Amino acid sequence: MSHLIELARQVRATTIEFVEDVPNDWLLWAPPGTSNHMMWHAGHSLWVQDCLCIERLSGRSELPDGWSDRFGMNCQPVADTRDWPDRGELLKLLRNQLDQLVSLFNEHADRLTHIGENIDGQWDLTRGVIHGLHDEARHQGEMYLLIKLRRGPIES
Repeated sequence: MSHLIELARQVRATTIEFVEDVPNDWLLWAPPGTSNHMMWHAGHSLWVQDCLCIERLSGRSELPDGWSDRFGMNCQPVADTRDWPDRGELLKLLRNQLDQLVSLFNEHADRLTHIGENIDGQWDLTRGVIHGLHDEARHQGEMYLLIKLRRGPIES
């Protein structure tokens, strides 16, 4: 279980670092021709972990009402959304969810010891947890690219 906890800590630490370190106006910036900004990528990571892990282990969502509408797989278009959380709320949710993940991993270690077969087209619990962490890491790549693009070209 310590391996899964360490993976969750490392992945989430980078998401938190990106959200903490950028100027406020960068959180909702997306380059022309794209739609997803850093806020969406971080919020989506919270949603994925909630769906694939928190809800499956605890039986309930830990996210605020309407989160799925803004950050879920079938969310409303980002350009049409006006009600975004502020940086402080997002960071609090990211940190609290990590604590919850670690607690649930420890509490349900026996349920996370092996990777089984897909059931009814759904991943088993362990596959879902690993997929959620992998998905968050992929969204960090998008966040990193947004940071690089927002900085603009390096002048020599």
